[in-house]
Amino acid sequence: MAITALAVSNTGLQAASRFLEVVSNNVANSNTIGYKTAQITFQDALYSAFAAGAATTGFTPPSANQLGFGTLVDDVVGLFTQGRLQPTGEPFDLAITGRGFLAVRLPNGTLGYTRAGNFDLNANRQLVSADGYVLADAITIPLDASSVSIAANGTVTAVTPNGIVTVGQIQLTAFQNPAGLVRIGDTVFAPGPNSGPAITGVPGTNGLGTLNQGFLEQSNVELTTELVNLILAQRAFAFNTRAIQVENATLQATLDLIA
Repeated sequence: MAITALAVSNTGLQAASRFLEVVSNNVANSNTIGYKTAQITFQDALYSAFAAGAATTGFTPPSANQLGFGTLVDDVVGLFTQGRLQPTGEPFDLAITGRGFLAVRLPNGTLGYTRAGNFDLNANRQLVSADGYVLADAITIPLDASSVSIAANGTVTAVTPNGIVTVGQIQLTAFQNPAGLVRIGDTVFAPGPNSGPAITGVPGTNGLGTLNQGFLEQSNVELTTELVNLILAQRAFAFNTRAIQVENATLQATLDLIA
């Protein structure tokens, strides 16, 4: 019936709308430090069987007779490919090459994980993110330090009047399934039920990436891909809108016949 067709087209309209939202968010964050592209996937909805014509004696139809009820959003996951490294020359900017996240302490005391390494010093001379989250490794730079070096393995050293001193060790954390991480804003992720256990260690060991001082990892959004997706989402939205208009006209014609 036309009413069922309207419901099916409505699921397509909702799915296309979600597609547009995901793509628009990716495009909006194409210049966000450490942002990871979101990908949306769909699945077909529940099917129901319908009666076919009369079967010929002794003959079994070769296929099932089923009608679909539209589409559903299956998942929206992150694409954790490497972003381009942009040199900044700033001593507290850090970019990760390879696998892993930098851990930061959130206001509620839990840990968040980010690839955005644009750090600076707070009033206590601790390394903090652009949003004020303290680096979980609790790196405090001496007041009399004239320069700071951060090695690829995360060792932090400072040049002071007393010589070169080791300030601390920055570690990286990886997850078995990063697509299972939960976005909580500020380009920070939190562990989710499907992310698997955290694997924390020294950069360059146990499959973890390395650090690059004076660099920032740019968003991994591919604008050409997102623009194509934007067109696809727009077309899907337009086609489903047109289908609803046709189904509505058909339903109105049926009601006119009955009246």
